[in-house]
Amino acid sequence: MNVKLTAIDLDGTLLRDDCTVSKSSLDTIRRALDAGHCIVPTTGRSFENARSEIFHDFDDIPYFINANGTVVTDGRTREILYIKGFPPGIASRIYRLCKKYKTYIEPYAGLQAYMETEGIRHLFASGLPESYCTQLMRSNIECADLSALMDDTQVPVSKFHIVCEDPEEKVRLRQELAEIPKLNPISVVEQNLELVYGKLSKRDGLSFLAERLGVLPSEVLAFGDSNNDYEMMEWAGYSVAMKNASQRIKNVSKYETDTNNKDGVAKALTSFLNL
Repeated sequence: MNVKLTAIDLDGTLLRDDCTVSKSSLDTIRRALDAGHCIVPTTGRSFENARSEIFHDFDDIPYFINANGTVVTDGRTREILYIKGFPPGIASRIYRLCKKYKTYIEPYAGLQAYMETEGIRHLFASGLPESYCTQLMRSNIECADLSALMDDTQVPVSKFHIVCEDPEEKVRLRQELAEIPKLNPISVVEQNLELVYGKLSKRDGLSFLAERLGVLPSEVLAFGDSNNDYEMMEWAGYSVAMKNASQRIKNVSKYETDTNNKDGVAKALTSFLNL
């Protein structure tokens, strides 16, 4: 296989259900990097979270694609190479709607993700695994109020991750958000909503990076498991769904590997990259 760029989703893909990565998987990624392969974490998480929580021992990862493809960063210099934020006024409108409900509001801007102190209790009351919630909080910047961030044009908000404490409130909030032009809220887990502007997705960040590196879609290997991976998996020449992936992702993928809890990424990398 002629693979020149490998994009790996994190949650539900490389990460096990407890938000950890096995030594075997990390060792496999190390072998791939040492062999000269371009390994790119491609995630809904912020750069700061992915870098500090997952890849803290990997200074040589060349690029990160974060915030559902709206931010691409040089992993060695931390330079933002690409960012697509919400137009003026849209982030504020989203924020005001979310504040009407019992929500944890997590906007992403540049390398960072932010959270309001008040919303933390809603996050832990939502039913999401405590290990996931705790890991988010370790890297997020906590603020009493996020309204000023909404209108920052220097480093615009490019993604919202919203967690709803009450399932019925999530339904109502999703309906209200969908009334904002060019918003298409998606859910990756039962409790959450993820928002980017228009139809931006991981595919956009990945195609930007591929073009920058002179790599064709047919030379890209992508791993994923859930809704925010769909466009990337459809676009990549080699798409590998996890055994635990949604049926929608399996339907669009060309290959399938083992589950996230059984080193599925490591097994496929070993085979596809001849490690």
